[in-house]
Amino acid sequence: MEQLALIGVSQRRGGVEALTLWSTWWQNHAPAVSTLAEEWVPILTCNRCEVVLALKEGLSLEQVRQALIPPQLPRGYAYLGEAALEHLARVAASLDSVNPGEDQIMRQVRQAFEAAQNAGSVGPLTRFAFQNALKVAKRVRREVALAPANTSLFSLARPALEALLPRAARVAVVGTGEMGSLAARSLAALPGIELWLVNRTPEKAQALAGSLGARFMPLHDFLKHPPQLDALVTATPVEGLLGTGFFQNQPRLKAAVDLGMPRNIVPEAVKGVVLFDLNLLERLGEERRARLRADLAQAELIVAEELEQVMVEWAERTIVPAITQMREAYRRTLTELVGERVEPELIERLAHRFAHFPVKGLRGLARRHGPEAAEVFLQEAGLWEVKLD
Repeated sequence: MEQLALIGVSQRRGGVEALTLWSTWWQNHAPAVSTLAEEWVPILTCNRCEVVLALKEGLSLEQVRQALIPPQLPRGYAYLGEAALEHLARVAASLDSVNPGEDQIMRQVRQAFEAAQNAGSVGPLTRFAFQNALKVAKRVRREVALAPANTSLFSLARPALEALLPRAARVAVVGTGEMGSLAARSLAALPGIELWLVNRTPEKAQALAGSLGARFMPLHDFLKHPPQLDALVTATPVEGLLGTGFFQNQPRLKAAVDLGMPRNIVPEAVKGVVLFDLNLLERLGEERRARLRADLAQAELIVAEELEQVMVEWAERTIVPAITQMREAYRRTLTELVGERVEPELIERLAHRFAHFPVKGLRGLARRHGPEAAEVFLQEAGLWEVKLD
C-alpha cells in the first residue's frame, strides 16, 4: 500500500487557474508515466486533474511529483499510501466536489478506471484502490442524502438563474457532453423555457434535443447567427469561445453560466450580464457545504469506517504468501520426521493444523501493526522469502 500515490490539483484545492494550467499541460504533453510507475490511472474532469499511481521500487513520492509536473506549474497536492486511498474515496463519494453530492463524479471515477483497464495500465494495487473507493462511495450515497438525483455543478447556479429569467425565456446550452447534458435536462424541466442545444457534432445533440423537446443548432451556425437569448450555458473544452462580438449582439441576455474548462466565455466581454463562472460557482458550493455540515460529517465517518476495514483487508492480503510459506515449512518438517510412516494427505492436514495458531497471530500482527510487523515475525522465524507489499 505504501507504493500507492495520488498526485493532482482540483478546483477546490488549487483554484481555477491552477486547474486550467494542469489540465492544458496534461492533455497536450501527457508525461511518460510508465517510466515512474508500475500502474497508473488518470482522472481528468472539468474540476480536477489527478493521477493515481503504483510507484516503481526505489522512487519517492517527491521524486515522481517533480518528474511528472514541470516547475512552472502550481505544485498541487500529493498523497501516499492510506492517505492516497482516502483522498480517492472522498473524491468518488463527491465529498471533495465543488458541489457536494453531485452525481457525475462517481461515474467519472469509474470511467477513468475502466479506460485505464482498457489501456493496460491498471494492476493489483490500483485495482484494489479503485474498487474499494467506489465501494465506499456507494455506501455514502446509499446512507447519506447529500443531494437529490442529477445534482451537478450547474445545480449551484440554477436557482439564481431561474430568478433572473422572464416567464417565457429562450436559453441555449452550448456543448452537450456530460456537463452540458445535465444542464440541459435541468433547464428543460423549467416551465416556459424555449431550449436550444448547440454542439459541434450533431448526432448525440440532436437525439438529446429530441428527447427534451428542444431545438438543435450546429456550433458554426450558432457562432455566425445566434438566436436572441435570455440566458446562456456553456460547457465545452474551447477557451474563449464567446467574446465581445457575441455579447454585443445579445441585448436580451440576462445571465450566462460558464461551466467550461478552460473558460469558454471571455469575462471582459460580458457587460450588464450576470456571469456565473467557476469562481462564483465555487463560492456558492462553499455556502452549500456549510449548510450540509452535519450530513458531510456523517459521510466522513462512513469513509473512516470503511477505510479501516479496507486497510485490514489489505494487510491480510499481503501476508497470504507468508502464510503459504509457513504451512510449507510445517509440511517439510513433518515429512522429514515422519514421512515414511504417515500418508501425505495426513501430513498436509497436520501442517495446516499446526500452522493454525501462528497464522492467527500473524494476521493479528498485520491488522494491528501493519504488514511490516508480520515481516519481522517471519524474519525472526527464518521464513522470510517473499517481500510483503
